[in-house]
Amino acid sequence: MYNLLMTVLMAVSINADSWKNSLPVVLFGMVGIFIVIGVIVLLTYLLNKVTSKSSKKKDKNKDE
Repeated sequence: MYNLLMTVLMAVSINADSWKNSLPVVLFGMVGIFIVIGVIVLLTYLLNKVTSKSSKKKDKNKDE
């Protein structure tokens, strides 16, 4: 068991060149995720504003 664990740990090594290649990809992915979340939040906010105005008008009509 110990030999298997040591073999796996020795096989997994950090290569500096792979970090240089993968960090820009990760950066673009994270920026994309934040943009999509921002768009969803803005759409939700806008839909809430649009639908709240129409519900206020309905409430005024009910009172009269």
